[in-house]
Amino acid sequence: MTFRARIAFSVGVLAVAVFGTAHAHHSVTGSFDTTRNIEITGEVVEWRFRNPHTLLVVDGTAVNDSKRDDVKRRWEIESSAAAGLRAQGVDEKTFVTGTRITVKGIPHRNPTTYRANAFASAGSFFDANGKNIFDSNPFNARVTPTGDGSQGLVGLWSPPFQPNPATTPLSLTAAGRQAWEGYDQKRSPANTCEPMSIPDIYNAPTYIVTIEIADKQAVVKNQAYKVVRTIPLDGSEAPADPKQQFGIVRGRIDNGALVIESRGYPASAWGLGAATQIQGAGADVPSSPQKTVVERFSASPDGLKLTYEYTVQDPVYLTAPFTHRVEWARLANDTPIYPYDCDVESASQFSRD
Repeated sequence: MTFRARIAFSVGVLAVAVFGTAHAHHSVTGSFDTTRNIEITGEVVEWRFRNPHTLLVVDGTAVNDSKRDDVKRRWEIESSAAAGLRAQGVDEKTFVTGTRITVKGIPHRNPTTYRANAFASAGSFFDANGKNIFDSNPFNARVTPTGDGSQGLVGLWSPPFQPNPATTPLSLTAAGRQAWEGYDQKRSPANTCEPMSIPDIYNAPTYIVTIEIADKQAVVKNQAYKVVRTIPLDGSEAPADPKQQFGIVRGRIDNGALVIESRGYPASAWGLGAATQIQGAGADVPSSPQKTVVERFSASPDGLKLTYEYTVQDPVYLTAPFTHRVEWARLANDTPIYPYDCDVESASQFSRD
């Protein structure tokens, strides 16, 4: 199967999880076969509760599609980030060594590699009595708008799952096309816990985005990678963050919408698109220091939806600006936001093959 054929599968199938989908930062289809099913039954050996990927080690037997393998083997079962699973009541103590469980997921492409990827949702993890282990939905709480105008943006928001297209929607230069077609997940910044850049990090589903607005500044936070951007609203420019990973920013309120202009980003191997997000569509797309982004956040009249619209430019890798628009859903203000501490060993586990 060619590289382009592999990426045609939606990499979002990693897991239907805590918000209806789960986010990963590597292309699942490179290692796992999403057209097949596997069911593993056995005893828990180890449970590694980490970000961005949890790992469950089980000694057990498997049914691969309809073919039963009665040989007891040691299986590694990869799943979603700890930050998202905590919202479902899953923690470090959920899987106890010696406990008998059944896991349903997708198998590794190499039949002699005893690894699987399991959907972190009800219907994938079962205890010895057949009861779903992941069976809660933490986002049924009542949501309340926070005010009119720009104050309608204040609060917690959930970006949706967006299926990846078969190819990147970006208009790429020759350099951009070469980088996209030559993608090697072993060299992706995802392996070193480098945060996804603006705007692609806001295309990552399941993670909570928080917006705060005061008279002179706005603060936009993303649960994933603990990204925090501080945007002056008085006409001045400033680094968005102390490490200057997210550009030089300035903002304004325009008819109740928050508009952010940014420039001065450091070059990044996935600065225009991550493999698992719509702009990458299966492969990372780099950015240069010439990258600029204009973002607009606007709330619906009832305050329950937020439209996130952006235009990104980079003359080194793009032949034309790229504009995208997506709608977020408001979450209850008391929705727990669990910490996301990226573990490098966990981050690189999808690139071992």
